[in-house]
Amino acid sequence: MRPSSIVRFDRLYLASIAVGLIGNILDWPVTMARLAENPDTAVLGSGAVAAVGGMIAVGVAIALLLWFFIARRASGVARWILVAFTVFAVGSLFVGFSSGAVILDGGGIVRIVAVALQTAAVFFLFRPDAAAWFAADVGEDEA
Repeated sequence: MRPSSIVRFDRLYLASIAVGLIGNILDWPVTMARLAENPDTAVLGSGAVAAVGGMIAVGVAIALLLWFFIARRASGVARWILVAFTVFAVGSLFVGFSSGAVILDGGGIVRIVAVALQTAAVFFLFRPDAAAWFAADVGEDEA
């Protein structure tokens, strides 16, 4: 049986992925406009839609793989990779605020919520019951 901290991690991290997707949907028109305005990316034309959609899909796939290895396989390596990604996300948010890249519109607020949910999820990975679960040899029947 999985500890309560891992169950909380599940809920918060999966919610952060869902909220992040909502943020991408809300920011889609702005993203496409920025790509069209930039001469380096404007040459992509309609390929920009496929490129951005592909990047979002890869990001979600990586996030779900991390979730699987952390929540179902008790992988300490995956846990630390997520910690690194979370530190990067929080740092990027602060840099975005200072440079004006993060705008407090609907998409910006949703992005803040997604990072907050991810940060809270990571917190639960270091609670005593979760630390003991990561230290134990979790078998197929317990995951």
